[in-house]
Amino acid sequence: MINRRWRAVAAVIAAAGLALSAPVAVQAAAPAAKPKTMLLVHGYNPDPPTKCNVTTWDEALAYYQDAGGRDRSTMRTIGYYAGDADYCDDVIGDGKATRERPIQDIAKDFANHIYEKYTSKGEEVDIVAHSMGGLITRVAVLGTREGWSGFPPKVAVEDVVTLGTPHQGLINGCGNPDADPNDKCTRQWNQMTPKDEGGSGFIEKLHESAPGRGDRGLDDPWAAGIDWSLVGSIEDETVSYYSGIDKGYFAHQKYGYDETFISGCSDPNVSHGNLRQLTGAGGFCLRYWHHGADGGPYTTKDGWSPLKVAFKAATYKGDDLPR
Repeated sequence: MINRRWRAVAAVIAAAGLALSAPVAVQAAAPAAKPKTMLLVHGYNPDPPTKCNVTTWDEALAYYQDAGGRDRSTMRTIGYYAGDADYCDDVIGDGKATRERPIQDIAKDFANHIYEKYTSKGEEVDIVAHSMGGLITRVAVLGTREGWSGFPPKVAVEDVVTLGTPHQGLINGCGNPDADPNDKCTRQWNQMTPKDEGGSGFIEKLHESAPGRGDRGLDDPWAAGIDWSLVGSIEDETVSYYSGIDKGYFAHQKYGYDETFISGCSDPNVSHGNLRQLTGAGGFCLRYWHHGADGGPYTTKDGWSPLKVAFKAATYKGDDLPR
């Protein structure tokens, strides 16, 4: 593109009888537009508060500044548990939530935060969410678009990336005595448990359809206008690979870390926590695909790290998947 532009400019100058070495007035380039704010939403914490900027999103914040060229002011970490205010950039709701506060209520708080801080000012946001944070994000959009009580009139979100989110529930739900690290089935853990394993039915509601309302998949009207990318890992012992990528349901992009798909491939341990910690431009056993023609799936032994995947998916318009 640059070469074509240069040839065109040179042709115009030659036609005007001007020497290429003659001074040419150059109009100053317009300042680059500020990137949309990226909101980083943490997941379930068995022992709040969540240390967003210290141990949860520390690697992402540093990596996106160093390798991604992002200014720190364009990234905001989101907290919701009591005590999160000491470690996160912004706390939604009253800042006193416990693990008994329903996911949909935290989602309502998040939706109102997006509306008040960004949408009402004509700004869009991108969201990278880990674990339960992805459900909070999904329901924030769903509740707004379906007009649930207490949700704002709209939220302007362009890209959503979920890392290890239990779209189809947890591996060890409330029916398992070892499910909760504190040996207690909290309301949030119960909501993330599939109904047939003793859960509340919350997960099933995310995929149901109803007369006159349509479905709740990511390819249905409520989710329109947002680019959805889901990331899962076979080494995640909290959220299964298939739950993380919401197998059987639509997403614009899906990324799976699974050594079994590629003969002789091994990579760093892409555990549940490492999905929001691992950095790097290569060296991962990655299986990925997107909707549309020639969408894959593709596999590579030199795939992006989870945080590289999240950054590219949340900030790049169009298909820039490695081939």
